Amino acid sequence: MAVTTVNLPTAMLRLPRIRTATIWHFLVFVIVFVAVVTPLLFLVLGSFSQARMPSDFSLSTLSVANYVKVWGDPGTRATFSNTLWFAGGSTLVGLVIASSLAWLVERTNIPGKIWIYAGVPMTLAMPGMLQSMAWVLLASPRIGFINKAAMGVFGLSEAPINIYSMGGMIFIEGLRTVPTAFLMLVPLLRSMDPTLEEAAAMSGARPTSTLRKITMSLMLPGLIAVMIYQFTSALEGFEVPGILGMPAGIYVLSTKIYTVLHSSSALPSYGEANSLAMLYLLVAVIGTYFYSRVIAKSERFTIVTGKGYRPRVAALGKWRWVAFGLAMLYLLLSTIIPFLVLAYVSFLPYLQVPSAKAFASMSWANYDSIFQTESIGRILWNTVVMTFWVSTGVVVVSFIISFVVVRTKFWGRRLLDQLAFLPHAIPGIVMGLAMLWIFLQVDKFGFSLFGSLTSIIIAFIVGYMAYGTRVINAAVLQIHKDLEEAAKVSGAPQWRIFMRIFTPLLLPAFAGVWIWTMLHVVRAAGKPLILTNGPDNQVLAVAIWNMWDQGYTEAVGAIGTMLMIALLGITLLIRLIGFGRKTSPQ
Repeated sequence: MAVTTVNLPTAMLRLPRIRTATIWHFLVFVIVFVAVVTPLLFLVLGSFSQARMPSDFSLSTLSVANYVKVWGDPGTRATFSNTLWFAGGSTLVGLVIASSLAWLVERTNIPGKIWIYAGVPMTLAMPGMLQSMAWVLLASPRIGFINKAAMGVFGLSEAPINIYSMGGMIFIEGLRTVPTAFLMLVPLLRSMDPTLEEAAAMSGARPTSTLRKITMSLMLPGLIAVMIYQFTSALEGFEVPGILGMPAGIYVLSTKIYTVLHSSSALPSYGEANSLAMLYLLVAVIGTYFYSRVIAKSERFTIVTGKGYRPRVAALGKWRWVAFGLAMLYLLLSTIIPFLVLAYVSFLPYLQVPSAKAFASMSWANYDSIFQTESIGRILWNTVVMTFWVSTGVVVVSFIISFVVVRTKFWGRRLLDQLAFLPHAIPGIVMGLAMLWIFLQVDKFGFSLFGSLTSIIIAFIVGYMAYGTRVINAAVLQIHKDLEEAAKVSGAPQWRIFMRIFTPLLLPAFAGVWIWTMLHVVRAAGKPLILTNGPDNQVLAVAIWNMWDQGYTEAVGAIGTMLMIALLGITLLIRLIGFGRKTSPQ
């Protein structure tokens, strides 16, 4: 009786705790499931809908007419072909540049390594939309500064460069994909065991042969993974093909969907847009599937051993400064020159080729007019609010999901992890279209979500939590459970464990995810263009797009210059806060 009297209250006290934890885990699972699966469900149903507006959707309007019309159109096949050429070409350009820069930084004696390593990731502060606009000012056949100069110097009758082409789109998108690929390849090269490379060198193999037959072979699985990841990322590119392709009639799937929804000569055809999006989604899902397969089998190609080693550094000899010049050329083409072009244009009263007369006419008038515009304050405030809540929301949501996946024995934790990663396979403009259907259905109940800033924030959080969970999953795995157990034994509640143990240790990961999300939210125009309704909830990306479309080039230069300076400053500040406690080894 004594044993029963002692043990029964203990069991009764433990039961509510287990139930509470299970309910909390299940609630997280349900929220993520609804947030990810519901948009896909409406995307599929909407592709069969013959209703004129998503708010008129009903099961009685379903048919395959949209697929017959869209998939049977020769224009769709041309758009699909353009999409593959664009994504494949930009992936190849970006991977070649990124792998070359990563190899130079990690495996050679190139001078200025620290500047290259710091400068390449900083190119993320250059939004693809602004980068494209700057290159239009440089290489447009009609107004491009480079073309005007070449025609004047060499007496050419036609412009030698046409940025409004598939080659121009691939070039700019390729530059845009470099920093992410670079950050993925640098750790791969840094951790590679150089034993085989040293053996090849001792056998008399030339450095080029060693690089081609040994280094590249060892890196192949990692390169394939990066290539597939970059391909799926390039698939959802909207800003570059929107600025460079649409004026020339070169459409990819993302811009075609936008055109169907924003036609000036006909009412939007939401069902046809959804059927196009299904083709888009199919390609993205296949790419993500192969990426997951490569990652799952990565242990077959282990290149990191338990032995201590130092990666072999190749001596470039007389080519050291040539290599450094090529690295600087990338920074010039991707960031420095576009920034200088936009800054130059921002001070002009009207667009003109650089000359003494142009510099004499410079003033602050464009900046003054921007700040005197009534709507600019609201647009900036909307952008700040959106950026803050999306970046913070992604960090918080990703941490909660990662904690359940990594630190609990919840029965659905693996499925939860897969659900959190699934939005990576959904291109941004497709996610925006799917959310549009949901919000218009929700509006029937009087919530007024469609066109609001809240709708854009929700769409971005759902889309970017895939990246956040990948980073924070790895960070949580590095924290030993002994720290949690010691805190629990001391009587600390779960919220205090989060605040006093997880938050300080995960601060660098949180800062990294926050910076990455902030940079992508500000530069992304696809989702806001689909979900914005009216001027009251416009954000900066939409305002820049509209101003460029209406011909306000000088004002775009002023806003773009200030935006890039702000992004660079915020990035450096957050990195200082997030990584300031780490000291570099001496």
